[in-house]
Amino acid sequence: MRALIVYESMYGNTRLVAEAIGRGLAPAEVILVPAVRNTVVDLSQVDLLLVGGPTHLHGLSRPSTRQGAIDAAVTPQRTLHLEADAAGRGVQEWFDSLPDLTAPQSRCVPKSTGVAYRAERMSSLIS
Repeated sequence: MRALIVYESMYGNTRLVAEAIGRGLAPAEVILVPAVRNTVVDLSQVDLLLVGGPTHLHGLSRPSTRQGAIDAAVTPQRTLHLEADAAGRGVQEWFDSLPDLTAPQSRCVPKSTGVAYRAERMSSLIS
């Protein structure tokens, strides 16, 4: 089996979850790709496609919400650490770049708006 995992990560948590899922798919061949990269992948050669990213304002991130996350990280009293490519494109733009594929409409309503779950917790749930 060949799996493609495309992810968007602002602070590293989604990247850690994507990596954990990739390890969990062993012995499958796993291709891990940040959405910000313009990597061309022939989806007809992939058996499993997983796409993940942070939810911003109950949906996929947008340039304006990514900028808000960047602004939050540079606030002196915060201990957030941005991923190196956090300002780049996200999974919505990745979907938009694919021919003949419409991005799914996603809406997530967490129990506590604005609370990010720790990657360690998410990892333990999928391990």
